[in-house]
Amino acid sequence: MTTKIAALPRSAAEPSDLPKRRTMISREPMHEQVLPHIRRDIVEGRWGPGERLPEPLLCAEFGISRTPMRDALKILEAEGLVELVPHVGAVVTDPTQPDVAEKMEVLSALEQAAAAKVAATRPPAVLEQISILHTRMNAAAHQHDPSTYYRLNDEFHRAIVLGADNKTLADMHEHIMWHVHRARHRANEYEKLSEGAAEHHDRIVRCLISGDPNAAAAAMKEHLHDVSDSIVGHLDHESE
Repeated sequence: MTTKIAALPRSAAEPSDLPKRRTMISREPMHEQVLPHIRRDIVEGRWGPGERLPEPLLCAEFGISRTPMRDALKILEAEGLVELVPHVGAVVTDPTQPDVAEKMEVLSALEQAAAAKVAATRPPAVLEQISILHTRMNAAAHQHDPSTYYRLNDEFHRAIVLGADNKTLADMHEHIMWHVHRARHRANEYEKLSEGAAEHHDRIVRCLISGDPNAAAAAMKEHLHDVSDSIVGHLDHESE
């Protein structure tokens, strides 16, 4: 990964101008409560590659001190989403095309294994959740609502992974998926959502419900191969 340091982000308004996203009352350490929010902001492009995360702004936004904020940034660095640069701070990394291609390979292998396991075990509650998400994705696509569609798409794939009931697989998938989702969100900015987008998942759902592990894995592999081509192709275009 290469990191290019940019100027202070355009979204760095004065702390007093920002709505507070104070965390909910929880027994989790404060840095673990804010971590998912900052991670998703990076994935969805609020903070772009090379931008420095403004610590004072984020502390004010979440209503926390610098200590838990820095603990959260250390985790994001371990995940590869930011780089802690001396005398600069946390800078959002800029993933390369080969790096994303490698991570996409691993993500595909994990989701193929998960799909095969779900098809073999066919847990009723999991299959129902997957079917509901697929139906809602179809509706979002027909309503030309990309934000809802891609959120549901993330939930659809994660539901299959969690449905495999394998914590090691789920933990590995969570670590990899943020990098892939970030690259995909960048690609989605340039691709129009089609009404038939959710139909790409039809075969996966049918194979899971019918209980065919090999077919489910093959359907997931084919789908994610197309996704990978789109994401990597976009990164190739950006680098030209």
